[in-house]
Amino acid sequence: MVSKARQKGYRTVASGKEILHKKGYISANLEKSGRFAKEKDLFNLWDYIFIKGKTHLFVQFKTNQPESKKIVNKWKKPFIKWGKKHGSKTVRYEIWNKVDYQGFYITKCS
Repeated sequence: MVSKARQKGYRTVASGKEILHKKGYISANLEKSGRFAKEKDLFNLWDYIFIKGKTHLFVQFKTNQPESKKIVNKWKKPFIKWGKKHGSKTVRYEIWNKVDYQGFYITKCS
C-alpha cells in the first residue's frame, strides 16, 4: 500500500506534467527507483526533463515546501547554484512547488 504522502507527490507530478504537456513539451522521467539506488534524481537534483524544440527544461517537483518571497530558502540553494552555473538560453532549470489550495510556485533557477 502506498502512503498518502507518496500519493500526494504523484498527484503533484501528474498535474505539473499535464500543464507542460498542454504547452507542447514532451517529457522523460529522470528519477531512478529501486531499493539500492544511491541517487534517486539526476545529479540528486532534477526529477524530469521536458523538451520543446530546442528548449530543454529540467524540473524538480516539490509538495508543500515552505515558500518565502523575501529570502531564498535553504532547500533551494543547491538548485539555484546548479542553474546559474549550467543554464543557458536553451537549457532552463525550475523548481515547481505545489502548495495546497494555492497551486504551483515556480522558481526559475537559471
